[in-house]
Amino acid sequence: MILSDSSIRSLIESGELSIDPLYDDTIRENGVDMRIGPEIAFPIVTGEVIDPIRDNPAKHFSVREIPDEGIIIPGNTSVLLVTEEYVRMPKDVAALCGLRSSIARWGFVAPPTLIDAGFEGQLTIEVMWTRPAPVKLYKGIRFLHVVFFRVEGEVERPYSGSYQGQRGVTLPKKLESSAQRNKV
Repeated sequence: MILSDSSIRSLIESGELSIDPLYDDTIRENGVDMRIGPEIAFPIVTGEVIDPIRDNPAKHFSVREIPDEGIIIPGNTSVLLVTEEYVRMPKDVAALCGLRSSIARWGFVAPPTLIDAGFEGQLTIEVMWTRPAPVKLYKGIRFLHVVFFRVEGEVERPYSGSYQGQRGVTLPKKLESSAQRNKV
């Protein structure tokens, strides 16, 4: 079941859920809105084949600070944005992120992103600008809507993966194939 604004406030007041900073307009009817943080990662396009199993992800992204006057994103470009907010999730609550409809109507899209129970950190979200003309983005724009829900049953292993505690734009990790994994 999706949590209401009053349920979200109760979680925050009890200290189970933390969102920092928390603005007056952050908590919405059935979720929270989050803002574009200070960094952005642009893809580095070289024309060579990208190998997500072997390549260092830093070879394929350029992380930059977003200046106060904004930053221009070229047409038809996918970028990584980080939220201004740092979140700490309860062990029995997860969340689903999607773009706010106002930013989506301009021509931005983003794949749905899950925040696992027990996750802590700033969120790094892939956002695609779908129009051919360049666009300017500014830090502080409310761009992401996060809907929280209770996880049914006890989570035996709350999130503790490699993205735990992340700050700033966090690049993807290398992928692994089933041939690389130890079978259980």
